[in-house]
Amino acid sequence: MASLSSLVLLLAALILSPQGLANYDKAPVENPPVYKPPVEKPPIYKPPVEKPPVYKPPVEKPPVYKPPVEKPPVKKPPVYKPPYGKPPVHELNYEKPPVEKPPVYKPPVEKPPVYKPPVEKPPVYKPPVEKPPVYKPPVEKPPVYKPPYGKPPYPKHPPTDDTRF
Repeated sequence: MASLSSLVLLLAALILSPQGLANYDKAPVENPPVYKPPVEKPPIYKPPVEKPPVYKPPVEKPPVYKPPVEKPPVKKPPVYKPPYGKPPVHELNYEKPPVEKPPVYKPPVEKPPVYKPPVEKPPVYKPPVEKPPVYKPPVEKPPVYKPPYGKPPYPKHPPTDDTRF
């Protein structure tokens, strides 16, 4: 039986070995190493392992004794509430002169002058206005009578004293 199992083992070794018995006498041929980039495997998702909650019984602590703190009583003055309605009228209110406050002096605010550069307007070209000639009819003046220039008509005799005015 032992020989049968060893025979089966030898036969399995010959079949499963890639070279077998054929290449024992030849020297192995060395090929230069070929670069193979590393194979990147995607990450495998592993769901988180859920552990059942562990029950922990509550720890009971013994109560700690605290002596009561004694505070002195606080005395508050009574709150004055005016009676509902109009306030009482006292004669003192009428005799008080009104309080006059002096006016608050506010110095004038001085603003520095703002420099405004002069605005330069470019000259506007105005084409000359061509007016058509206006027809003026000749003015006709009536003839003025001019007496003939010369000696006035005097009497040939000299005037006498009686005729003088």
